Amino acid sequence: MSVEAPVPPRQGRRWRWRVKTTLASTISFAHDHGFAAALARGRTRPLVLAYHRVVDDFASIARTGMPSMLTSTGMFERHLDSLARHFRFVTLDDIGAQVLSGRPFDKPVAAVTFDDGYQDVYEQAYPVLTRKGIPAAVFVVTDLIGRSVWQVHDRLYHLVGRAFATWHDPHRELCALLKALDLSVDSSIAQTREATRTPLLTVSALLPGLPMADVQRVMDGLEASVGQGVSDIPRTLGWAELDVMRRGGVTIGSHTKRHVSLPAESAATVADELSGSKQALEARLGESIVHFAYPGGQFTPSVIEAVAQADYRFAYTACQHGDPHHRALTIERLLLWEGSSVDADGRFSSALLNCQAQDLWPPSRQCARVHAGTAHAHG
Repeated sequence: MSVEAPVPPRQGRRWRWRVKTTLASTISFAHDHGFAAALARGRTRPLVLAYHRVVDDFASIARTGMPSMLTSTGMFERHLDSLARHFRFVTLDDIGAQVLSGRPFDKPVAAVTFDDGYQDVYEQAYPVLTRKGIPAAVFVVTDLIGRSVWQVHDRLYHLVGRAFATWHDPHRELCALLKALDLSVDSSIAQTREATRTPLLTVSALLPGLPMADVQRVMDGLEASVGQGVSDIPRTLGWAELDVMRRGGVTIGSHTKRHVSLPAESAATVADELSGSKQALEARLGESIVHFAYPGGQFTPSVIEAVAQADYRFAYTACQHGDPHHRALTIERLLLWEGSSVDADGRFSSALLNCQAQDLWPPSRQCARVHAGTAHAHG
């Protein structure tokens, strides 16, 4: 199996990447020799890793799929083997019990999770995890289980990519489309071209602030403008695969019914997304579902309260912005993909990964997710 790395940085940025890699090597060496141990996450802050898709060939799939969602099987194994030098892999139940009790583990621990419920997690990641004896968890979008339909972010990325290839001025034409649809979105889209510099940045700017109904309107508008085109729809897990993994020790959790941005939805929709997903999983799998992951890492105080009302015991974010009043419902995770830990030449760097995993890397990870207030006023 090939381990195709992302395209290395352009020449103008390569020197900065080399400085970053050198600095990471120095910090990682200091940590390994005890000089930076006091700064590492230690035994009281478990490391929860978050992946999306694990694929055989990163380069070929990244030509049409969202690169930041992809990790090759070879890179995934490199991550696991490197992290095993510093962490003991445990289940989410183990981490949840520690969060509730506040008692430290006997050594630093890590857990492996996957969001969205892609079929290739079963085909590519699950055999690796089974062979290595590493527990894991999968958060699934229940309305998509066993169906040949798009994940919302995948379809939006596909359509935005077609628009970028067709439109003469993507920023201007996207703003015109949003205006025609009478949609108010993140002001950064209208005020600067940076948010629309690439299809990935555009999708990242659009999704957090829009309820699903408006996301659908944007996708319909894009399709009317540039057409649907032809593309392979990334497959999602079926109930049979979920049951196999569950019986194999994989924790199954909820990721809502449709992968909505919860802060952008009405209170009634949030409650339905949370309870409906939980009930569907419990009815089909025959076990209590207590773990939940916020789609896109987006949450607000009212969303956290809704998660609690839906009887989830543990919920997982995509950043370090936890709620001190709901620690078990805002457990931080580290998002990883193929390019998370590669050097300027596109090769895997254990030092870069170690700095990320130990939270040693300056500056602190930036977070632009929705955490305070709501994106729209909904009743």
